[in-house]
Amino acid sequence: MNISRASTVTFGHDDGPAHCRTNSMDNAKPESVPDHLLDSLEDPIPQKRLIVAVDFGTTYSAVAYVALEDGEGTASLNPSRIYTVQNYPDDATFGNPDDQMRSEVPTEVIYPLDRRFRDKKGLDTLGDDEGHNMEHDDPTVDVMPLEDELVDPGSRLAVFGHHSTYDADGMLIDDENSFRWGYGAHEAWGRSAAHADPNSKPMSRFKLLLDSSEKTETIRMRLGETLTELKNKRIIKRPLDVIVDFLTYLLRHAKTEIENAGFDDSYKREIVMCVPAIWTQKACRDMQGAMAKAMGLAGFPGVDVEDDRIENLFIVSEPEAAAAYVLKHERSISAQDTFLLLDAGGGTVDANTYTVSAAAPLRLTREVAQPGGGLHGSSYINQGFRTLLEDLLADETYLNTDDSTIQGCIEKIIMNEFEYKVKRSFDCYTARGHRYFDVSGLRANSEKGFRKGSVRIPVDKIKEIFLEHLEGIATIMEDQILAALEKDIKVNKVLLIGGFADSVSLRKYLQDRLNTFCRVRNYPVPQLLLPKNTATAVVRGAVLRAFNKERGPGRHARTSYGIWRTEPHMSFPEHAEAKRSWDRHDGLAYVVGTIDWVLKLGQEVPPVWTCPPFLCSHTFDCFPVRPLICKEVLYASDRATESHYQLKHAKNAGAEKIGEIVVDFTFLRQDGLIHPIDGGVDEKGRRVGKRHYRVTYTMVIRVVGRDLQCYAIYDGKVRRRCKINIASAFRPGVK
Repeated sequence: MNISRASTVTFGHDDGPAHCRTNSMDNAKPESVPDHLLDSLEDPIPQKRLIVAVDFGTTYSAVAYVALEDGEGTASLNPSRIYTVQNYPDDATFGNPDDQMRSEVPTEVIYPLDRRFRDKKGLDTLGDDEGHNMEHDDPTVDVMPLEDELVDPGSRLAVFGHHSTYDADGMLIDDENSFRWGYGAHEAWGRSAAHADPNSKPMSRFKLLLDSSEKTETIRMRLGETLTELKNKRIIKRPLDVIVDFLTYLLRHAKTEIENAGFDDSYKREIVMCVPAIWTQKACRDMQGAMAKAMGLAGFPGVDVEDDRIENLFIVSEPEAAAAYVLKHERSISAQDTFLLLDAGGGTVDANTYTVSAAAPLRLTREVAQPGGGLHGSSYINQGFRTLLEDLLADETYLNTDDSTIQGCIEKIIMNEFEYKVKRSFDCYTARGHRYFDVSGLRANSEKGFRKGSVRIPVDKIKEIFLEHLEGIATIMEDQILAALEKDIKVNKVLLIGGFADSVSLRKYLQDRLNTFCRVRNYPVPQLLLPKNTATAVVRGAVLRAFNKERGPGRHARTSYGIWRTEPHMSFPEHAEAKRSWDRHDGLAYVVGTIDWVLKLGQEVPPVWTCPPFLCSHTFDCFPVRPLICKEVLYASDRATESHYQLKHAKNAGAEKIGEIVVDFTFLRQDGLIHPIDGGVDEKGRRVGKRHYRVTYTMVIRVVGRDLQCYAIYDGKVRRRCKINIASAFRPGVK
């Protein structure tokens, strides 16, 4: 495909001065675009809908869904209609129907160190370079991306203007000793022999790759070591590939379970993505991109491959989703209550404080304090116990054999004994004495507390590990109460949810701290509430929130969106320091590669917003005769708002390519609608350039709901449109 090397030129844009040019574009104006021309292209409202929520957690993940029939309103949804996906492969809950874990799956994978595991068709899917940076893509270069040369065009998945280099069929793993995920990875890592295998690599807590905060830096560095090894062995290309791989299998299983429940593709899907409140806009975009790739690879309906988007995506913050669940289920919450929601999960503990409306139906009226949180989830209890065992067994090198390692012995203890038999029921207030853990081959050593084949751990050591994180969680709770007090608001209820909420040690400790905290300050003790079945509160609440999106946050853009331009030199003062280039067709001077930020950070965006129409112009050689393909490239930035600076300028640092719209105007030449024109006339009146074709058409960029829509219009007709879901451009929860 030949794409014009001369990219779009800005002529007479509303926010810039007119251009004093002696060429054929002097008097050109965008076409008038009536609203009905764009409205007629809107998708019809589906008769049957399926809301599918995905909670990608640090240690466990979950999927929930609800089916809605034709004509159902959004006034109320009975929570009993919400189902969670279950029956995960290698499920370790032993068929107990009351076990909450049936609705969750460990966020864990094990990679074989052989890149052929994902390439059964002989396609080299890892040819792209990790160093590829979208900031430096040049839309004028007429070359195909490397990955396009390596994949069968009929099988690749386009995501946000970039083609995925995963082969969907190649991700089907028949060998159970190859790629493992979820309970399969969890169970395998509990066998000591697995740790003696140099041909596999486990990964967990990789959700934190999207968290750029200082508190996760140490974990991300450790993850980075494994990622580097996987990349060097060409198992992955980029760090986020691990997230895509896990989500692919999660969604593939969810798709099967949903279909088995009787909900086929006749139901229009709405995807709900749960994100931490502290995530940046870039993290949300990256997660959105990973989700889109995984959905396509899993064959999950709801991805528009041609236009590179999730067709119907709603993003909700995890605390907001959990609060929606609590409001629907917890009868102890009353009008005008102020409650602290403490979500103690496997990785992070998050705290948010809300005030409830004065009248029914109850709803959240505002967030009282800045959200708090920390890395004190239950997996850090495991990490502390792991460190204790590593210190105890470090010198027992004889445990390292051909089929076992010290690390393997430790992981076996954690997975098979500590996790299920000790941690979940451990009571810091009543536990006494010692606990014994089997270590095959361990030699007796009374000084170290070793028996033959087992290690003795004083209960006090386990208490120390617990108390470090119980203290951290209690401090997070108290900080929220104090922050509310600074605004003369009293918290009267504390709701403890999440997987760690079942810990008797955590419950007792928080109650003690609440009592002490309030006694010292002469403050009424908030009621500590322990709602039932809260391990899936976030994902179930996400379905509720998507069902009724009313009263969400205001629609203010948290990201700028712009288009790549080539502008006549010095047509804007921002060109003063830019290098100029001369177009080989019209011979005139231009500044190549500027960004016109059409939708700007901080701008209020109504449910339907349309920018003023603007012109796009591309030039082509007369010979050899080639297709007249025009391409407009779209960018996003979480900081840039000033237009007409080049992409490489510091003001556009961090801008990312998010998509493109490609239009074939060859018919204009074939139908005799355009003819060759002469080059331009420079400032001295000299004829410059050479004869060429010029294609000029109108562009409109529009936001409808959570979609950014681009329209290429010529002669009153929409010739091409593309959609990019920009839910990540708004605060989570925006309608």
